[in-house]
Amino acid sequence: MKNLSVSAKAVLMAAIILILGSLSSFSVEWIRGVSIGEVYGTFNLPPFSPPKWLFGPAWGILYILLGIYCANLNFAKTNRSKIYIFMYTQLVLNIFWTVVFFSFSQLFLASVMIVVMDILVAGLLISDTRPIKYILIPYLIWLLFATYLSISVLLLN
Repeated sequence: MKNLSVSAKAVLMAAIILILGSLSSFSVEWIRGVSIGEVYGTFNLPPFSPPKWLFGPAWGILYILLGIYCANLNFAKTNRSKIYIFMYTQLVLNIFWTVVFFSFSQLFLASVMIVVMDILVAGLLISDTRPIKYILIPYLIWLLFATYLSISVLLLN
């Protein structure tokens, strides 16, 4: 992957993240035998809960942005190891959050995981001095909203 252009890396990383995110979503059906949408529909939801159809497109766009950011990680000059650790730790938590929340209904653990993701992404925005970090702002905004949803579902159910 070292010899690929940044554009090719971005496409490859976005594809990998999209595939992992999709596998995470499909795991709900494999484990529980029902779709995420069906599970989502069983929860008591807080105000401002989006319709279930919105999650797929939103996460698709966000995974593409994460792929672009990941493709540019090797250009980080300062805080490089911290940036790598923050990015890939939050990405692993992101992929497993769906399984923990929807497949195993571990709402408390999922809420803790998403708060940690919030902290790690905020840490990326603070630690990364490059302008590419701003591509993470829509992701952080969506994560904060998802944190509200996750904690609200925990409290309401």
